[in-house]
Order: sequence, then structure tokens, then C-alpha cells
Amino acid sequence: MREGTLTGRLNFRLAPEQERALRQAAALTGQSVSGFVLSSAVEHAQDILQSANTIALSDRIFRQFVAALDQPAEEVPELSRLFRRTSRIPTE
Repeated sequence: MREGTLTGRLNFRLAPEQERALRQAAALTGQSVSGFVLSSAVEHAQDILQSANTIALSDRIFRQFVAALDQPAEEVPELSRLFRRTSRIPTE
């Protein structure tokens, strides 16, 4: 990400021991405190988002899921009628 595209800003207060820990950790990694906090927060946020968007299935349930996907599709008469209707959304 280019610095020119950075527009967001977060401000927060922290206890002295929290600030000290962040400064020490940033120094150990060779980053600025801001860079360290940002990279750590973004990494943690991505982990949470990935976890929230991941469905874990046991092997048995996954096999059942795949078997269900392999079954022929069933016609739903209501959907078939709906798809035959002329769209109300203009295409041009």
C-alpha cells in the first residue's frame, strides 16, 4: 500500500505498561511503534476475519456435503416459473 493512499486514523489511550511493551516490541522488530501496532492489528484482524469466514467440517460431514452436491438438482417449480418471467429490470 502506498503512503499516499493512507487516509484513516485511529487514536487510543493506553496504560504506561502497555505503551512500554509496544515500544519494546517495536524496537525488537525494527519497526516504528505505529508500524508495529498497525501490522499487528491488521494481522490479528485478518486472522479473525478468516476464522469468521471459514467453515470447518469433520471428514465424515465433508463427505456427506460433497455427496449432496453430486446429487442431481431437483426442480423447484416456483423458481422455474420465476426464471421464465420477463425481467422488470431494463437491460439497456
